[in-house]
Amino acid sequence: MSLWLPFINQIELPIANHAVIIPDFDDILPVENLSQEVLLQSSGHSEKDWNPIHLLYIVYSIGVFICLLRLLLSITQLYTLKRRSITFVRDGFYFISADTPTIFSCFRWIFIPKDKINEIDVPILEHEKVHVKLGHTIDLIVTEIYLVVFWFNPFSYLFRKSIKSIHEFQADQSVINSKIKKSHYLELLIKNLGTNQTAKLYSYFNHSLIKKRIDMITKTNSNQKHLIRYILLIPVLAILFMAFIKPEPETYHIIQQVLTEENVIETPPSIFPIQNGSKDDITATYGPGFNHPIKKRKAFHQGIDIRAKVGTPVLATANGVISFVKSKGDWGNLIIISHADGYETWYAHLDSFQVTENQEVKIGQVIGNSGNTGLSTGPHLHYEVKRNGKRLNPMDYLGK
Repeated sequence: MSLWLPFINQIELPIANHAVIIPDFDDILPVENLSQEVLLQSSGHSEKDWNPIHLLYIVYSIGVFICLLRLLLSITQLYTLKRRSITFVRDGFYFISADTPTIFSCFRWIFIPKDKINEIDVPILEHEKVHVKLGHTIDLIVTEIYLVVFWFNPFSYLFRKSIKSIHEFQADQSVINSKIKKSHYLELLIKNLGTNQTAKLYSYFNHSLIKKRIDMITKTNSNQKHLIRYILLIPVLAILFMAFIKPEPETYHIIQQVLTEENVIETPPSIFPIQNGSKDDITATYGPGFNHPIKKRKAFHQGIDIRAKVGTPVLATANGVISFVKSKGDWGNLIIISHADGYETWYAHLDSFQVTENQEVKIGQVIGNSGNTGLSTGPHLHYEVKRNGKRLNPMDYLGK
């Protein structure tokens, strides 16, 4: 599970796309210095050749190779021993009379010394049968493969030792629960105390932790009230699992919004508000002396008028949020966009809307279509720019 858990419920933080401004070459190196020759002296060894990470890779690879070789040799020796030995079946178990100093089990086979084939005690045979029934060899193979990858971790070897101990505890418990006397079984353990284990993948009756096994056999079973200690682990495990939970979509939206706000540099209104329009389409500019075509008097014109056929796309001139979108008296159909740094842009006399209130819009996005609504004598767009409530000359923000 320690290998599997990191690959699920990964938190994928979206990276906001933003423009990267590359400075002109002149800003980096003066033009007058381009003719100067720069001589680079070659060093004997590059920094890459001495990267210590490469050395760690080499050491790790050597460790993996050695551990894998030992595992393959152990398996090869086992099959070689089996091939040279005699196999017979008894009570559904495969017994192999082999040239081995002591009895052991591996996979579904039980190896018995050929010179002691009729001298093996029944409890010892039952012990090895439990190893076969529970598939303990599979556990050992998986543990050895884990050690091939994580040979550098000392806790891996302690884990292997614990796995083997648990296997022996299980086999001992199963034998003791049968009709075999506990005292007789303990005598067999003590008798085999001096025998050494010679292989890693095999389950031996004479495991190296015989003293610990004797302690486990003679130990009184724990009171079931002690199970409360394990119940207390449940909230701890829950917290650990929650540390790897994938965020909900709402969380993703918040993260994306934060990243976008941090990476996008907001600019004031800077593009022409009519699609494919130009300054040549401006029919009235900002300032005094404006002859109002309907009121027939001079007035201060608070924006600019841009001629455009009905239905021409109108563009947002900067990133922002729609703060007003509906019909408003002489303005006709009006859109107001709030931008960063206190800017506002107004788009009047529209024919239709393509946005809604509180909607976020990007610079260049179509927000509506030009028209001839409100106090207007012909199809056009009335465009204004404000900052902190004060009207500004839109001409200063066109084409920037």
